[in-house]
Amino acid sequence: MSVSNQEDVELHYEEHGDGEPLLLIHGFGASTYTWRHLVPALAVRHRVVLVDLKGFGRSPKPADDAYSIHDQVRLVARFIRGRDLVRPIIGGHSFGGGVALLLALELQDDPRYAPRRLILIDNVAYRQRLPAFIRALRAPLIGALGALLPAKVQVGWVLRVAYFDDDAIPPESIEAYARPLGLPGGRRALRRTAQQLIPPDIDALAARYPGIRIPTLILWGREDEIVPVEVGARLHRAIPGSRLRLLERCGHIPHEECPGTAKAAILEFLEGR
Repeated sequence: MSVSNQEDVELHYEEHGDGEPLLLIHGFGASTYTWRHLVPALAVRHRVVLVDLKGFGRSPKPADDAYSIHDQVRLVARFIRGRDLVRPIIGGHSFGGGVALLLALELQDDPRYAPRRLILIDNVAYRQRLPAFIRALRAPLIGALGALLPAKVQVGWVLRVAYFDDDAIPPESIEAYARPLGLPGGRRALRRTAQQLIPPDIDALAARYPGIRIPTLILWGREDEIVPVEVGARLHRAIPGSRLRLLERCGHIPHEECPGTAKAAILEFLEGR
C-alpha cells in the first residue's frame, strides 16, 4: 500500500460569475463537465466554483490509496478554506453529494465557512446494495480486466444505467467522461474510489444527519437505479426542514438528463421560494 501526502494534492477547479460562493461537487466517474447545463443560470447571481475531486477530471491521480469519502472531504474542506469561500452554498451529486453531506457536518459550526445552503442530488448517504458496475470495479480480478476495455465502452455502459432514457445520452458526454480515464492513474483512481465508496463508519455518520441545521434541498430522479429514490426519502426524513423534489422520468443524473426541471428546482430553492 502506498501513501501520499494529501497536502501535495491541489484540486483542479473552475470559477464562473460573481456573488456569494456556490461550490458544486461532481459524482463518481464524473468531472466539472457534469454541471454544464446549470452554470449559466447559477452564475448570474453566484460565484460558481466547480471542483474536480482527487482522481477525477483534471485533478491529480496519485498512486496511493487515499480515495475514500473522508479523504475527499478533507481535501475539499482545505480547498474551501484556501479559496476563502465564505459561507458557501454547497451542492453535490452522487458520491460528490456524499462529500457535500459530510462537509455540512464538518463545517456547520465554523462561523466563517459554515454552508449557507445544501443541495444534495441522488447522493450516497446510507449502506446500500451497490450497482453492478461498482461491484465489478471493486473485484480485484474483474476490475483489473476492466482496464482492458476501451474507456468509451465502460462509460457508455455506466451512462446507460444512470439515464432513464438511453436515447437521451449525448455522444459528447461519453467522450468527455472517457477522456480522463486515459490519463495516467485515471483507471486506478476509479477502482480505488469504487473500493472505498461506502465508508466503514457509514452508520455512525447517518446517525448524525438529524443534527444538520442547514437549509437543504434533496433533488432526486424517481427512476434512479444507482441510488434508489428510497434513499432520498430517508434522507429527507432525517434532515430537519429539508425539501425533497422528485423528478419524473429521470434517472441518476437529473442535472444532465432533465436539466431544465433540475435547474428550475435549484433556482427556486436558492431564491427562497
